[in-house]
Amino acid sequence: LLCLALLSVEPRSWSEECELESHRSRIKQCFKQLQVADRGTFECFAVNSKGGCEEGNRMVVDENSECKASKCIENKDENGEPCHEEQLAYNGVCELSNSKTACKNTRLVKNTGLGKNTGLGKNTGLGKRERLGKRLQADLFGKVSCRCALDLGFVDVDGTCYQEYQQGPCKAGQQISRNGFQGWTCVNTTYTCGPGRIRWSDGRCYQVEQSGEMCDGRYELYEVKTGKYPMKPVQVRDNEQVEELFNVKCASVRVNSVGTFNNPCAAEAKTTGECLLKRKAPQQEQEDNLKALFCNLIPDEC
Repeated sequence: LLCLALLSVEPRSWSEECELESHRSRIKQCFKQLQVADRGTFECFAVNSKGGCEEGNRMVVDENSECKASKCIENKDENGEPCHEEQLAYNGVCELSNSKTACKNTRLVKNTGLGKNTGLGKNTGLGKRERLGKRLQADLFGKVSCRCALDLGFVDVDGTCYQEYQQGPCKAGQQISRNGFQGWTCVNTTYTCGPGRIRWSDGRCYQVEQSGEMCDGRYELYEVKTGKYPMKPVQVRDNEQVEELFNVKCASVRVNSVGTFNNPCAAEAKTTGECLLKRKAPQQEQEDNLKALFCNLIPDEC
């Protein structure tokens, strides 16, 4: 009865919560699990899930909290109807999280300064380029926007999304590469990889299969022989080179989102079983941000 009575009491203010070591400790424990602690029960929940909040709310990190405690924010459409667990309220509508369509329906054209009658609208090539690679996502603090999809391999350069390992905004003979979590840099490739090839995350140079269209999905390594994404490790003979057995193609869906990483190896030596090529796991922005917050709170454990 005492426990039930305590749970029914209104949660303490943020400053009081952060002063209590037991509360700070629980917040850190949840961060270790890449989750956030409910402010009333201190149960751990995924960021931007309903968690312990009321219907039509999401649990997020309170950026104004010293110890980065959680809070509940509203997640309803313009009529006050609650959005489902996998949805985000955006422009008055409940949209699927990671939706590409929601971002395509947004007018995202740069201000060119050319005047009103330029003919530059959302159906122009510029508009398409501005929307490329953007998905509807919520950050740790609950802000919803169309952002460059890091888990699809896109790099944000001043609001424009470019696929990593492609030329992007770099000079001819260079390709864009992620530099840290959110930064980027240009690296030379022409003299080391040759025409039509790019340097992949494993350091090898692979041929790029060009379709003539800008890739709005994720670049992946496909097996040349089958033309398919290898769900099992490709067997490499002693006289074969890994880079000749794979090429880079644009995948319209996240082909490695379910079950694939149970076996992280994409290619292995046939004679020894040694893994010669590991799959490139998608980067998870929220997980990386939670790790950063955790390290900020407990630098000795990072």
